[in-house]
Amino acid sequence: MLTDASVSEFIKAMGLSIAEAQKALDLNSIAQMEEYAKPRPGLGNPGGKSLMQLGLSPPFYHYQHADLTVSLQLTMKIGDSEALGVNVTGEIGNKGSGAGGAASARTAQITMKSLPASITVDGTKLDAAGPDIDTAAQALADKLRAPAGKFEQAFVSSKDSKVKAELDPASAKNPLLAENAVVFLPTAASSTGIIRITNTPAAKETFQLAPSVSTEVTPESSRLLYARKVAKQIDDLADFKARLAFDPNPNGTIDSQSDFQPFIFALFDTDKDVIKNDAAIALRDGARIIKESGQSVDVVGYADTQGKNDHNLDLAKRRATNVAEFLKKNGVGADKIKSVKHFGEEPWSKTPNPDNNQHFRRAEVHFDGNKDLLIIVENQGSVQLQATPTPDKTGGGDGNGFIIVKKFDAAPVDGKKVLLGDAKTPVDIKGDAVNTADDKFAADTPEASAFNLAKSINDSSATHGTRATRKGSVVLLASVNDAVTIDLVTLSTDSIKLAADGGATISKPLSDIATGKPAADGSGSGKITFAVGATVDYRTSRQFEQSANGNSSISARLVAIPAPVEFLQEIKKFLAPETPAPAPAPAP
Repeated sequence: MLTDASVSEFIKAMGLSIAEAQKALDLNSIAQMEEYAKPRPGLGNPGGKSLMQLGLSPPFYHYQHADLTVSLQLTMKIGDSEALGVNVTGEIGNKGSGAGGAASARTAQITMKSLPASITVDGTKLDAAGPDIDTAAQALADKLRAPAGKFEQAFVSSKDSKVKAELDPASAKNPLLAENAVVFLPTAASSTGIIRITNTPAAKETFQLAPSVSTEVTPESSRLLYARKVAKQIDDLADFKARLAFDPNPNGTIDSQSDFQPFIFALFDTDKDVIKNDAAIALRDGARIIKESGQSVDVVGYADTQGKNDHNLDLAKRRATNVAEFLKKNGVGADKIKSVKHFGEEPWSKTPNPDNNQHFRRAEVHFDGNKDLLIIVENQGSVQLQATPTPDKTGGGDGNGFIIVKKFDAAPVDGKKVLLGDAKTPVDIKGDAVNTADDKFAADTPEASAFNLAKSINDSSATHGTRATRKGSVVLLASVNDAVTIDLVTLSTDSIKLAADGGATISKPLSDIATGKPAADGSGSGKITFAVGATVDYRTSRQFEQSANGNSSISARLVAIPAPVEFLQEIKKFLAPETPAPAPAPAP
């Protein structure tokens, strides 16, 4: 407050003003010297005498003392205000006993066991079409779900019993046989590395991938920007491809270094927990790394905010569970999956555009406790990662560098048949090229082999009792007796008629519309409902006001004192008559 009122500056200014006044007084005294030294006619000698010669001297004025008074008034006002608002609304309704009464959520269930199958909704027939019963059920659910259909929600689920399956020959290395799954691996030799990015470095770093292949990366302003730069520069190399395993902030430039960072993630469609083909391939490749490196992982499921919180939690749980089960079908031991968690919509319920954002509809696979950004590096062509790419962090240590490097030998498909059921019914493994409206795969690719095997199993399911679903290059097996169900939910009060045909049945009919009961006397007086709502709004505020006022005064005593003795002596010397110099002697 004193600083704001400039009191210190004011006192300083007063002191300087006094000094200036004293200087002016001294100059005034000196200016009078001429009047005191000038001879005045009529005083003494014929030429007159000066006042100095008469013993007078000019006055010298000095401030004997100065009094400075400063007063400062500080004022602070604090005001409190309170407000209370009450809003009450009321509603009254008369619900008759007819078919138009209020209804709550109603559910129904469809069970599918074989194809072809169809569902009729209010006279409109909807066919279930697809290469397998699971895919067909998903397509049918899309037709039943709003906005195309009349149901707000349609969930597809299945419970698969264990299927007996063997490879022929039993020594085959490709495909792999897991519980209820046949996994076709890439056939060419390959190498994969994972780079850890912990921070943006102080100086440039060199990433050496092969004896003659390297790239030099300069620092960036953030860890995320640096990780993107490393991935891009490696991806630009002719012999390798690289990608950031997960970009935590696609539209930004920084990331939270306290968040766990995945090395695999699977995106899902709205209200679905079905693993898509591209995610299946990423999970297959990730499973190979988990198995070869011996790492433990955590699986976490999420959902966007389109549904209610309880629904989103359940959806996130099913997504995480499906990803964990898919890893197991690809050979990951159950002991390597440390946890399966789900958080629903919680992490981003307050972020921009949380409702329909596919980035939020995902499941993640984390290395246990990892918070570093990860870059997946893969060879393309004949050049492989060298035994120890640099920077090398495979043995531990801090900083950026390769933490996992794995080489996979060539693995041609050497399995000839899959033997199914107790009778070990053989189904041929073929790598024929695929060219359908929905799928196109080159011959002898993992996806082509998986497509052909799934089709052959489904075409002969009546013989061996097994059905199949393809996910990428993985064929999932189930018993023909394992039904696929579609659970339907509607909030509509309209009457909806359901009928099923072929391999589909209505396993749970749609419940009737809830209505008011008629009066006992048959008058049909209906139901009267009251609704009252009240809101109370209490607000309090506090205001602060401050002011500073001040005034000052200065008083000084001015006195005249005699001139110093030394000064007078100098003046007298100045006034003494000069002795004339003797005239020069005339020249002889």
